[in-house]
Amino acid sequence: MAKSLIKENYIYIFGFFSILCYYLIGYQINRLETSLLFTIYTLLFLSFVVFMNKKISINSILILGISFRLILIGSIPDLSQDYFRFIWDGNLSRLGLNPYMYTPIYLSKYDQLFPLANNLILGMGELSANNYSNYPPFSQLVYLISSQLGKNNLWVSILTIRLIIIAFEFATFILMCKLANSLNTNAKKVGWYFLNPLIIIELTGNLHGEGLMIFFFILGLAYFNNNKIILSAIAISFSAATKLITLIIAPVLFKKLSFNKSILFFSLITLIFLSTWIPYIKDEFYFNYLTTINLWFNRFEFNGSIYYLIREVGYYCKGYNIIREYGKIIPLLIFCLIFYFAFLTKNKDLKSIIANQLILLSLYFFISTTVHPWYIITLVALSVFTTYYYPIVWSGLIFISYSAYSIESFNEKPIYLWIEYVLVYSAFFYEIYRRKNYTFKPSLKT
Repeated sequence: MAKSLIKENYIYIFGFFSILCYYLIGYQINRLETSLLFTIYTLLFLSFVVFMNKKISINSILILGISFRLILIGSIPDLSQDYFRFIWDGNLSRLGLNPYMYTPIYLSKYDQLFPLANNLILGMGELSANNYSNYPPFSQLVYLISSQLGKNNLWVSILTIRLIIIAFEFATFILMCKLANSLNTNAKKVGWYFLNPLIIIELTGNLHGEGLMIFFFILGLAYFNNNKIILSAIAISFSAATKLITLIIAPVLFKKLSFNKSILFFSLITLIFLSTWIPYIKDEFYFNYLTTINLWFNRFEFNGSIYYLIREVGYYCKGYNIIREYGKIIPLLIFCLIFYFAFLTKNKDLKSIIANQLILLSLYFFISTTVHPWYIITLVALSVFTTYYYPIVWSGLIFISYSAYSIESFNEKPIYLWIEYVLVYSAFFYEIYRRKNYTFKPSLKT
């Protein structure tokens, strides 16, 4: 009897439990309490898996997803300090200053810049404060809106960004359901994205812009699937203008169109994308921005996998960190990966295109020097339209990376990285070969 009652009311039971976990993560647990944080997240992730392995309706997925997000509505982000930089950039734009032209440290000498300035500089950390902004124009627009509405109230600025993200997330849910139906994919698979704790915590909780980027990219795919090439190009260009990661996976669409249409399509994306930068073009803008982007290749290190192994070999052979040498090779490797997936794979329909975009982006993260938890949100979104589940596995494991933060210092623990990546790579290779995916078949034949 009790077992039957639990079975019938599992949504309410696990829903209430999940709400409690989101409350603890949003309001009670800080980033330094890594053991407790990962324990609560693991329980939350297991509840999410239970939801997705039961008979759950689309409406239930939507209601639960919105409810979990609203639990975090009044929280102050703690797992990531990036929001300080978001609001800093927004305030600079509000004052008519170009966020790509000045580092926060440089402007800190102006005591009366704006009331929140010193608090934001302290909050964003030394690394961010000493570098120029790396957030593209559409993200800057969101930060400007938050600062205009928030004025000098930090909480209102946070709330504004959060409400914008939730609105885009709701729209993404609708788009994903429609695209899934058009691709003959079970629309309930959208729950693997919309109910995923990583997505909820990192987007609604920590205010990362991937939520907006994914909306525009899915919109672009939907238009592309309906042969609305111009509208698709506009949407994808705005996706790239929100987060540059779009530029890595967009070229995979090339072979699906005729040569002339592909030239038109990518010319439009390039033109619209570049036009979004016009308000910011000034003097040393290009140098400043490229210098900041270059940091991701030759200075930043976090939660790497293949790179960390190569780095250890470098220490053994050369006696120092070879990240600068490695950083020079990464752009070439990325170009080769993009070329392969754009021109040497079949990409016969949108489902195979999305699968190849997923593999391409995964390989990029595998060789990257830096993989923050919110980076793989795009992998989870793309996996909805494929037969792959390894991004879901990764989304459950990547919270281990927060174990690097402690009261004493920042220190990544190799044992946790081994646990994360052994399981992720095992799931990845199992699915590649077990499901007889022929992504790499042309290479193997050659």
